[in-house]
Amino acid sequence: MKSSIRTERKKEIIAGFYELCKRDGLENVSIAKIGNHLKMPPSLIIHYFSNKRLLVLGLIDFILHQYQLIYKPIILKSEKDSKLDPNLLVDRLFSREWNLLFDDGVFFSCYAFTFRDKTIKEEYKKLHLKLRKTLKTILDKDEGLSSKNTELLAEKIFVVIEGAYYYLSMIDDPKEYNHKLGIFKGQVLDLIQP
Repeated sequence: MKSSIRTERKKEIIAGFYELCKRDGLENVSIAKIGNHLKMPPSLIIHYFSNKRLLVLGLIDFILHQYQLIYKPIILKSEKDSKLDPNLLVDRLFSREWNLLFDDGVFFSCYAFTFRDKTIKEEYKKLHLKLRKTLKTILDKDEGLSSKNTELLAEKIFVVIEGAYYYLSMIDDPKEYNHKLGIFKGQVLDLIQP
């Protein structure tokens, strides 16, 4: 019982930390601000996360949980069909829902720590590997892809996705955005054709 209370409290603190990072920017959030936002004493936050670095590590775990939700419709459909719907996969992978699941600004603020902190770098690497592994599992269920190296295929797909998201985040014009998005989707569709 005590362990579940601890887990729930940590989730509550990370969710509050995320909300503040989204609103104010990660660099402007302190443990005192989190306490104020959550209406709890900062000492309670320090009890669970003794410093901001540990909060960032908790936030990376939160990112992974949120990002895994992008796969949910694909996984549910693959449980019924032995054939992957390439359009559904590509639409989900390039969905704006990623932005709804987790804020890009917070993602990249956390990512910046990878250049200064080996543990955070390792956690980000694990996050990316888990996303690739989940995609590989989805690709493995498609009998039409049985002759392909799905681990390599998942890696190639993520290289396109990550590059696309980085580049697309700088485009404000909807027409240009949709044109570039179509190019990137086409690249992934080409990769998963049997």
